[in-house]
Amino acid sequence: MNLFFAVCSQTELNQGLPWIERFCESMSASATLVIVGSDRKTLAAYAKDFAAKHDFVIATATVDSDVDALIGHVRTNDADLLVLCSDHDDDAFQKSIFHKSPTPTVWINSQGDPPTDPSHVFSLGPSNKPATDSICRQLLGLETGIELLGSHELDSEEGSSKSLNSKSLTERVLSAQQSRCESGDLIIVDCVRNGNQRERELGMALFAGTTSASVLLHQHGETAIDNWASRIRDLAAKVAEPMDREQRIELAQSLTEGSQPNLEFLGLISASSMLAAFGLLQDSAAVVIGAMLIAPLMTPILGAGLGLAHGNRPLFKSSLVTIGLGFLSALAASFLFGLLVRFTQGISSTGEMWARCNPTILDFCVGLVGGIAASYARTRRHLSSALAGAAIAAALVPPISTAGLQLAFGMTQSGDRGNPIIGPLLLVSINVLTIMVGSSFVLYLRGLRSDRSTIQTDRWGLRMFVGLIILACLVMAGLLNR
Repeated sequence: MNLFFAVCSQTELNQGLPWIERFCESMSASATLVIVGSDRKTLAAYAKDFAAKHDFVIATATVDSDVDALIGHVRTNDADLLVLCSDHDDDAFQKSIFHKSPTPTVWINSQGDPPTDPSHVFSLGPSNKPATDSICRQLLGLETGIELLGSHELDSEEGSSKSLNSKSLTERVLSAQQSRCESGDLIIVDCVRNGNQRERELGMALFAGTTSASVLLHQHGETAIDNWASRIRDLAAKVAEPMDREQRIELAQSLTEGSQPNLEFLGLISASSMLAAFGLLQDSAAVVIGAMLIAPLMTPILGAGLGLAHGNRPLFKSSLVTIGLGFLSALAASFLFGLLVRFTQGISSTGEMWARCNPTILDFCVGLVGGIAASYARTRRHLSSALAGAAIAAALVPPISTAGLQLAFGMTQSGDRGNPIIGPLLLVSINVLTIMVGSSFVLYLRGLRSDRSTIQTDRWGLRMFVGLIILACLVMAGLLNR
């Protein structure tokens, strides 16, 4: 096993080395000293001298004083455990590393050497003991011997869901630490990323407080899914330079504003639908293409994709409302236009209309690729001209207009050429669904996503994304079995 010990100061190095030696002995691991900050030549020289005298240290390395640089170094070298030791001057920097680290990470507020007896090792309470026992066995070769709070003390605070993260519980834990712990003791807190938020807060409160005992926070690193997502993000960053913060804010504001329903949007989508209906009846591909270009429906779909990528439920809901209102407006406009044509010229059916009545598996590819292209073009200003091509490829409005015309004409009989009304509506549903999935994926890779700590506690966006993929697969299976 390979243990990485990241240090920014002489104090961190001196306080952390006894712990590192103990961890290496217990885990049968070797250690690499990572000096954070390329200008710390004295510290690097001291670390190299220490490594030459101790067998458990096999190497030293230097990285820039940057969270992403350190995390990238840890990931590239496949570290099994990252260790941080607080000297309080770099706590903000270390906290960011602790929460973002892809590998299992230990953050120590050391008040002395590691304990050698279980009677000096504390867990928060009975519910935490199994997890802290496992951590303690791995790192120190010991069991946790004592619970900081008994079950009756925790139960008195857990009478209602509102009190789980209450100030009174934090005060009780800090008070118990002051009265029960002494120098040489250790309190271990397992900060599970997707676990109990209360325990994370209690651990951080203990870590930041004035304690006589050492405090060890442990987080398990990325899951397999998180690791896969991180590697894809890294690959995407190599393909295209990531957006800076101002660009992300500007794009998010633009998509958010464009995803709100208003009369301008409804008027434009209605005009686009009637223009598409005219092109369909005239069997004119040029007019249909023109209708695709002025249709504003792509923006709220990209807004829904941003809502998924960012875990933004209000944006996702408002985008769905806008998409729904736009769909109804386009359908109503084409239906009324169809009634006018029916009473003045009679019922008409063209090849352009029938072409949208028989969706196939290839339509999934059209929508998915169109969504990827449109969202990528929105994140790259010099590619804005590609948005027109993406809008044409997606072909959102013509199927709605086809359904509206067929409703007005009373065309309900299926035939060899396709399924009137149902076919076009299924086609537009496929396009909306696949564009939403494709755009959310691209926007996520381009940096428009929630902070990792938010994702850890609320995975709504991921669950919804997976749900949409499952829905798309079900629709695809239905088309294949027709």
